[in-house]
Amino acid sequence: MKKSLTLLLLLGLNGFFFEATAQKKRADSVQVTIRLDNSLNNNTPVDSVYVIFDRYNLTAAGTVKKVFYPVNNTVTIPAVPEGKFYITVLCLGIYRDSFSEVSYVYENRKNKNTFQFRLKPAEFFNPDSILIPAEKITPPYFKILKTSGQK
Repeated sequence: MKKSLTLLLLLGLNGFFFEATAQKKRADSVQVTIRLDNSLNNNTPVDSVYVIFDRYNLTAAGTVKKVFYPVNNTVTIPAVPEGKFYITVLCLGIYRDSFSEVSYVYENRKNKNTFQFRLKPAEFFNPDSILIPAEKITPPYFKILKTSGQK
């Protein structure tokens, strides 16, 4: 009786310790940070960006699909599920630029789920700098003017 009681007590304590030392549950979503390097344009702030996260295995199109307004050219997306994604960032406003990348998003990533994209130098529209070259028009070579016998 004493042996069975001791054995039962040890099994109970063993189960208690295994439950206490079990691994904690992994997060189902992580925070992603996107930094826009605008150093070629004197670090002027970007107005807004449209961010799209598409699953790589094409099971969930547009997991994240939203317009964000960067603070100090940094966008923080709070709840992105873990996995491999097509990441697309479209800059809206003055700096019309777009970026695409295929990358993994998971909890214990080395760079803490931070992605950095470098913007190109902005070229502002100046109507005086536009030159449309003259085009020589030759009516006999128009397809609609050719007869069926000509090639």
